[in-house]
Amino acid sequence: MDMVFQKTRELGEALLQSEAYLNMKAAEDKAMANADAAQTMAGFLEKRGELHALMQSENPDPVAMKRVSDEMDDLQDRMQMIDDVVALTEARNQFNSLIGQINQVLQFIVTGRMEEADCGGDCSACGGCH
Repeated sequence: MDMVFQKTRELGEALLQSEAYLNMKAAEDKAMANADAAQTMAGFLEKRGELHALMQSENPDPVAMKRVSDEMDDLQDRMQMIDDVVALTEARNQFNSLIGQINQVLQFIVTGRMEEADCGGDCSACGGCH
């Protein structure tokens, strides 16, 4: 079992050195240095927490939930207008794609089967049919 954890640690270290991770970290740092981006993302997370709390209450107030949901939509629209946030989203998607490809390889090695890929036609982030 120690070998499994050692190899997992090595994989984690390799991920931290990957281009996808380094690009994501740089995009994250740039977005956090952008006051408008940081404030908008923080506001979105705050509203998401507020909505979650409302949904967890015994008698959720639909009017309050709608108001918070609308505020989240406004903040989401605002984030899509901030280049640093758009770049961060793309970098996160690329890193998540790498993680997905790693999971597919592990699944194949362990089970001998590859999950059917839900192909959208762009093979750049897919390892399913290669």
